[in-house]
Amino acid sequence: MRASPASAPENPENPPSRLRGLRWQIPLVLFVSFLIAFLDRMNISIALPQIARDYHWSVEAHGSLGGLLMSAFYVAYGLANIALSPLAARIGPKRSLIIVVILFSFFTSISGPLGLMFIPFLMVRILLGVSEAVHVPMINVIIKRWFPINERSRANAIWLSGLFLANVLAPLIVVPMVESWGWRMMFIVLGAAGMCITLPLLVFFLHDSPEKHPKITPRELAYIQTGREKNDTVGQNFWPDLWLLLRNRSFVITLTVGIINSMIAFGLFSWIPSYFTEGRGLKYTDLDYATAIPYAFSVMGLLFWAWLGDRTGRRALIPCVGYFVAGVTAYFAATAPSVIMVIVLFCLTIFISVTWAANEWAILQSIVPESQIAVGSGIYNGVSMMVGGGLGPVIVGTVVAVTGNFTYGILSLTTIFMVGGLVMVYLNHLLSHRPGKA
Repeated sequence: MRASPASAPENPENPPSRLRGLRWQIPLVLFVSFLIAFLDRMNISIALPQIARDYHWSVEAHGSLGGLLMSAFYVAYGLANIALSPLAARIGPKRSLIIVVILFSFFTSISGPLGLMFIPFLMVRILLGVSEAVHVPMINVIIKRWFPINERSRANAIWLSGLFLANVLAPLIVVPMVESWGWRMMFIVLGAAGMCITLPLLVFFLHDSPEKHPKITPRELAYIQTGREKNDTVGQNFWPDLWLLLRNRSFVITLTVGIINSMIAFGLFSWIPSYFTEGRGLKYTDLDYATAIPYAFSVMGLLFWAWLGDRTGRRALIPCVGYFVAGVTAYFAATAPSVIMVIVLFCLTIFISVTWAANEWAILQSIVPESQIAVGSGIYNGVSMMVGGGLGPVIVGTVVAVTGNFTYGILSLTTIFMVGGLVMVYLNHLLSHRPGKA
């Protein structure tokens, strides 16, 4: 007799309630948490032109000290990712994320009053980096537990779109707040948002694993568990896991691409507001449309490239091609004769450049076992942010300080795009010759 549909075994090609399952609520909650966390992280780049004016900085000081404020976060963030991820894995992802929200909300709020002096302001940026450190590693633990490989690009794209939507909303939110209340009050208000919005969502709707969700159906649970590695010692053997990861060539090359991507992303995102106001003479009040429109294309690109990555399985080939194209469009964007052309070409550049962001976590989750995912994602996120996120704003800021020209700062990123494309050619070769291709 043929098995009835109810008794047929589940498999990734025939998932139950593909879009209606409880598992899809998880990345939505994580999306909100990441959106607000990233607003707290990058609000300084939107407010930097006003901060520079209040501190009476020259163009050179704007480049060097502004870059220091932004890079200090990423260096502290990266080191804490590596150091704290094993501890967070022991505490559990849900509890760790609740602690993260409380801490980064507090440090964002006190950035306002402590911003009266540069050194205390810098110290708070460092503490903010430490407080946000285990956010992404714990998200990776949750996504790997809740989603099979054929859905992970989309699941990751949902929470990761919080980052890109923050780039869209930040100028629309931060610019009016800075104009009306000043940049110090802006920090206080955004800090309160984490406590009032993110914290309740995590408490009531997030669960460490599908097995712990009280309302999940046996059918959906069976589907999630199909082909999923289970290991109760996740993240608890840091040094052995680190050694195994460093011997994994695919992980090392993926990490290299992650560093390059962070250099480009945070070098570009951190300096676009100052590029428009100081390099193109745009009024500060016009930053809302000039920066929000290109960032909106990042959200569309993220969702499209994630869908294409799941659909084709070519998660490394897509960004390999995309980076070469984005390097060319970035050059023409920085040198375009009019602000309108700059915006249009930045829209295209950002849409294409998120090919890696749309697929990076699915690639990482496919090459790192569940027993190593907390340590692996902590090292990946920590090193890529510390090195790439730290260097990106500094490289652009240094070029601005040396040349006195914001356009040259943006142009410095085009070479990094090309280097990234070359490294991805090798990564695509590695992943296309291994079992269970990413």
